[in-house]
Amino acid sequence: MKVRKLAGLVCAGGANRSFLARMPALLERIGPVAGTSLRVSRRIANSLKAGTGVASYDPLADCPWIWFAVPESSLEDLSAQLAAAVPLEGKTVVLCDAMRDSLLPSPLRTSGARVVTLNAVPATSERLFVAEGRADALVELRKLLALEHRRLIELHPATKPLYLCGVHLAADLLLPVIAGSVESLRSAGFTREEAIRAVEAIGSRTLRSYGKAGLKAWRAAPADRLHQAIVEEMGMLRMTDPRLEPLCIAGFASAISFFAAKSGGHAPQSLRASGNVR
Repeated sequence: MKVRKLAGLVCAGGANRSFLARMPALLERIGPVAGTSLRVSRRIANSLKAGTGVASYDPLADCPWIWFAVPESSLEDLSAQLAAAVPLEGKTVVLCDAMRDSLLPSPLRTSGARVVTLNAVPATSERLFVAEGRADALVELRKLLALEHRRLIELHPATKPLYLCGVHLAADLLLPVIAGSVESLRSAGFTREEAIRAVEAIGSRTLRSYGKAGLKAWRAAPADRLHQAIVEEMGMLRMTDPRLEPLCIAGFASAISFFAAKSGGHAPQSLRASGNVR
């Protein structure tokens, strides 16, 4: 049975970098493809092997769904151009891999579109997605992703920044800690491979402990004694690798501040006396 072309695509190039390029069931539904020019539109359609490149946004007026796969820096301008060219009342506009929250003011919301954002969760091979926005549109979006055998987690309203914070902490801000741990072990005599295996084992155990005990996994740690050990080791760290001292101090202070705030407790006396946290 022939699939109806119910969706339009707005793309600014680099379409193959979008997860849409690896979703054949969704691509089957793409009709008009609008880029920055007819040449770009045709190139995108040819690259995706889906849809037809068009010279303007006008053909998207017949599409109940419009997918946006554009850089974050272009999103506002292209949204305004689309809203000015096409009546969007009641249409579902999906912002692919957008960092913004759908509730933020935008030409799309002002025009009456049902705005949702859809992001592939990193390190899941594009099998797990998160989405937020209009509840009725999310129901339909879940059905579409089911056609691709993808799992969808719906974010609570206005919590997109919390999702992004969780991703950045795990994917980016954890990296200096991992690197610091590996380099410390290497300086102590481990080979690179041995250090990585050790850090992986210790980190996995820590994650399992948190999975079982939650915040209590940290409370069980003798924080005062740990801080005292770090202070005593500062001299050796300064001589070996001066980058490690601020990494340890800042990491410990951040941990204490986070867990103390969550538990309603206080930082250890030794750390409060050092002036690093209140």
